[in-house]
Amino acid sequence: MKTPSLYLSSSPRLRYSTGALAYFAQGIPMGLLHIALPAWLAVEGVAPSTIAGFLGIIMLPWAFKLLVGPLMDHFEYLPMGAKRPWVIGAQLGMVGSLAMLGIVEDPVGQMGLLTALGFAVNAFTATQDVAVDGMSIDLVPLEEEGRLNAFMSFGKAIGWALTAALTGTMLVVFGMKETAFVCAAGAAVIFVFLFLVRERHNERLLPWSEGEASPKNEPPPTFRKVFSDLNHILWTRASLIIMLIMLFDGIVAGYGRALMPIAATQVFDFTTPQWSDLNAIMGLVGAVAALALGPFIDRFGAKSILGLTILLTGVHAFTLAGTQELWSNDTYVLVMMSLWILLNPIIMVCALALAMSICSHAESATQFAIYMSVSNLGATGGSLLYGAIADVTSWQQNYALKGFIVFLLLLAILMFRSHGHPEDLLEEDEPAA
Repeated sequence: MKTPSLYLSSSPRLRYSTGALAYFAQGIPMGLLHIALPAWLAVEGVAPSTIAGFLGIIMLPWAFKLLVGPLMDHFEYLPMGAKRPWVIGAQLGMVGSLAMLGIVEDPVGQMGLLTALGFAVNAFTATQDVAVDGMSIDLVPLEEEGRLNAFMSFGKAIGWALTAALTGTMLVVFGMKETAFVCAAGAAVIFVFLFLVRERHNERLLPWSEGEASPKNEPPPTFRKVFSDLNHILWTRASLIIMLIMLFDGIVAGYGRALMPIAATQVFDFTTPQWSDLNAIMGLVGAVAALALGPFIDRFGAKSILGLTILLTGVHAFTLAGTQELWSNDTYVLVMMSLWILLNPIIMVCALALAMSICSHAESATQFAIYMSVSNLGATGGSLLYGAIADVTSWQQNYALKGFIVFLLLLAILMFRSHGHPEDLLEEDEPAA
């Protein structure tokens, strides 16, 4: 039976669908570990500081993506594509680690084991993310990056929304074993698709298949070359401000990721299925909005759209902090919780597009991984920050602090100025070299 030929280099539609499905797979662990499970643990009476600590630890692999990037840029098997072997290997690891979650019989009583396995799941998921991002930067024309990021963010939002809705109910009705099996099965289906997709024509499907390295793929750079070029690019003003933006963006995301499900169940009386279903519904709406924003990002720039969205996020946080008398109003609470979920996919697609816009092609995996690592380090710090203050602050103070961090992020966005693509910096330096 002949294997279907799917080549990313020659099909924009395939690039969009592959990016969307790969990010959908990343949404599966997020829906389970970052949305449904924290809400379920809060309903079961686990302390907010413990839940925030769990989230902070399992998100650590995302902060260390910068260690994976140089390995991917250096160790390549070009007959199968520059990044494809890493993509399918990481996806397979994601399937296995999700299945391993099934050995946790009592999540509340086995928090240590649950945390260790959640860490492993996110380690494979973060590796897949670095590989997919690097592959995208290698293959996608600059004018497609906004739309591709919209499709990828759309896929991830659909993934975590559907997974959150499904696992929020399954955890209550069936338990962890069956929930983990369903998540692993979903990731396995996407593995099959990613396995069949190749980067360029004539490349091998498997190491022993017929095919050869594409002449468009240059030999992998040495570590010295990678870090030399990165050193030339990373310390530009634009790059430093991008790292500042990604840091504060991560802090806001991690802080909210810990605060919101706990507040939803302990203050606003959501059940685990209700909170998961709300995430699913509004996540889908946000995903559609993020997808629709792709052409606008290409036209008006990621900075403008991101700044507007972040401004709305800050207004939202300060409004919640100052309207405690309305917290007993179910309609008001539903609207405010829905708005927070809706804004997340839009922020994600804008932040990705902004960071990707200044990445060089030669060190794509490493440079983009550094920016994402800074963001995810911020997310870990944000969750741990909430855990550190949860027992000594009021809910109003928690939301006010979130608004203040959003204000710092907005200032960083206003500071960003881009002066050409980083490839230009390297080209200017080549004659001197």
